[in-house]
Amino acid sequence: MNPLRDRVAPDSAALAFAHRLLMASALPRLRGHHDRVSRAVATALRDVATGRIPADERRWIERIETARHAIAVGLEIPVAVRWMSLPPVWGRFLTRLTRELAPASALELGTGFGLSTAYQAAALELNGRGHITSFDVEKMLEIARPGLAEIGLDARAELVAGDIEETMPPRLDGIAPIDYALIDHDHTAAGTMAAFDRLFPHLAPGAAVVFDDIGWTEEMRRAWAAVGTREGVARTIGLRRVGVAVIAGGDA
Repeated sequence: MNPLRDRVAPDSAALAFAHRLLMASALPRLRGHHDRVSRAVATALRDVATGRIPADERRWIERIETARHAIAVGLEIPVAVRWMSLPPVWGRFLTRLTRELAPASALELGTGFGLSTAYQAAALELNGRGHITSFDVEKMLEIARPGLAEIGLDARAELVAGDIEETMPPRLDGIAPIDYALIDHDHTAAGTMAAFDRLFPHLAPGAAVVFDDIGWTEEMRRAWAAVGTREGVARTIGLRRVGVAVIAGGDA
């Protein structure tokens, strides 16, 4: 139980300001790292922290955040449950990061309400290339599908229903090499690492893997620490709420 998550909505202005300060404070740690992923992370942090989001991205983000509000109101979702989705400020970070990285093939574990999917798909749409495959149980996809269609991003995203442990493995060969992934489904150390290890052989050299909620529980802190020890991970970038693993190869 997290008392803050029971009381404070993830889209509150005060929380957004605090996260933007956090993003700005992380920038000095990225100086001197010149690989493509680190540069993209630094650009995304800087732009969201300062509010300098490109106008074309801002228009998509406004549509997504309107949809977020409609989902919360329409389903009468309690404040604590709204934290299942990334807060808007981190959604903007995902849009900026995906836009900078310009992946051809992206993967997401944990579609949820489809909001994080939409932030990433919007970047792919603006880039004019790329596709994201997102996995979750049918109950969540029943919410995500119409939302993505209404926003106008369903052509950029394929939603795969079922138990992720069963549905992901047979799809990996078809979407590899994967340039970018978001892991946000099983918030246990064992589940997170099992997913990462299953995904790893299908990642492109120099790929970026984003993990959500790396500091939420002791289990997630252990999982995030373990990611950094895996052979083939060039470096990790911890941002308190999310973490980015840079896969070796390319210019990583």
